[in-house]
Amino acid sequence: MRSSESLTVPIELDRTGRRPLQEQLAEQLAAAVDRGLLDHGCRLPSTRTLAERLHVSRGVALAAYEILYARGYLEGRHGSGSYVARRPAGLPTPCAPPAAGADRVDCTPGQATGEGFPLAAWRAAWRHASFQPPPVSDLPRGGLPELRRAVAGHLRRTRGLVCGEHQVLITAGLPHGLRLALDALGRPGGRVAVQDPAPPVLRQVVGDGGHPVVALPVDRDGSWTGTVPPACAAVVVSPDGVAPHGAVVSALRRQQLADWARREDGQLLVEVVGDHVAPRAAPLPRLLHLAGPRTALVGDFRALFAPSLRVGYALLHRDLLGNLDRAPRRDDEQPSHVAQSAMAHLLDGGHVVRRVHQLGRLFERKDALVRAALTSLAPAVRPAPAGAPGVVVAHLPDRLDAERVRVELLGRGVVVPTLASYHLPGRPAGNGLVLGHGHLPERALRTALDELIAVLSAEHTAADRAIGL
Repeated sequence: MRSSESLTVPIELDRTGRRPLQEQLAEQLAAAVDRGLLDHGCRLPSTRTLAERLHVSRGVALAAYEILYARGYLEGRHGSGSYVARRPAGLPTPCAPPAAGADRVDCTPGQATGEGFPLAAWRAAWRHASFQPPPVSDLPRGGLPELRRAVAGHLRRTRGLVCGEHQVLITAGLPHGLRLALDALGRPGGRVAVQDPAPPVLRQVVGDGGHPVVALPVDRDGSWTGTVPPACAAVVVSPDGVAPHGAVVSALRRQQLADWARREDGQLLVEVVGDHVAPRAAPLPRLLHLAGPRTALVGDFRALFAPSLRVGYALLHRDLLGNLDRAPRRDDEQPSHVAQSAMAHLLDGGHVVRRVHQLGRLFERKDALVRAALTSLAPAVRPAPAGAPGVVVAHLPDRLDAERVRVELLGRGVVVPTLASYHLPGRPAGNGLVLGHGHLPERALRTALDELIAVLSAEHTAADRAIGL
């Protein structure tokens, strides 16, 4: 097996700003796989190593890998890194997708939308931040005090979490916060159970940190077997729902997770929250309240405003904060003073909560549009019940291969991840597609739906002919 150090594919990035660096990087690596320059089983560099080689930020490398995971080009292997995934036999070779822009539609969930963007509030926040004199010393390790206070207040108002500002650490986004939480655990190399299915970025960050990744199976109802895999140092879950299914973990299962954390000495629960949507249904017990010091909470505001606003947080108990003093420092990833000050202004002014409710209304309208389009293909295509806001899972019959459909759509300039890409390799996965729609303008969404219906109809007809119907 080729190691990450043997990766010699030439990468040339256009740094003029005309196209995002992460998209350029992802497409060049995908093209290398399609041309056979990167074989199945080839181990790619860690995001940190790749960023250093290409002289880009680690966020760019991480975003590129997220795109490749979503498109089925990469897979993770028990914490040992990212590998080129096996392509099923008989798949057509995709044409190179159109360049980013009006001709390409990316339905990968978790992206920000510019629709209804609060431009006046955004400008006011950055103007306020720019009027403050820059610090004459390094930023505090935990972040600006005013932003830590604002985040603590935001969590109290929106999620009922009673916490002090001293428990809040400001991060450069969710991946950074997750790495800090695992560092605070103080058990390098320990096995970590990650909710399955879940966005590939979660298991990627855990694996990049040197932790073997195992699955904590969660179905669309938020249920799992009731037990955590043996010898795990930590569990990473999103109890309020995460793509693809948006399963909300029941009160009973939350209590079972808390009991595990309290029973097993030195174990940790990491709760991942999405701050671009409001918690749904009746309030449920918070893991932080149930498990106390053995719980960490991480989140960010990237999908709420813009990917370039890499500001997030980690909420840790004081016992865990003490462990960070002995862990490797990650201060180089902390957001700038101006970004932190602007985010504090947005939180204090109530603009974050207003944006959350605005997105909720936008997502509901687009969700109805997607489901209406899919009904034309019923009963062959079955949309899953409403789950993660801004996402619809379309289950396909066994005779329609989701990976083949994904490749056909990619050739038409539409990026749609498969349901399998949200599962750990080797885990049973449904045959379906994951349609992220919340970030798409309505015209682009209708284009994607037209292409999806055309491809699925053609595949359905071909399948019928193959079995003589």
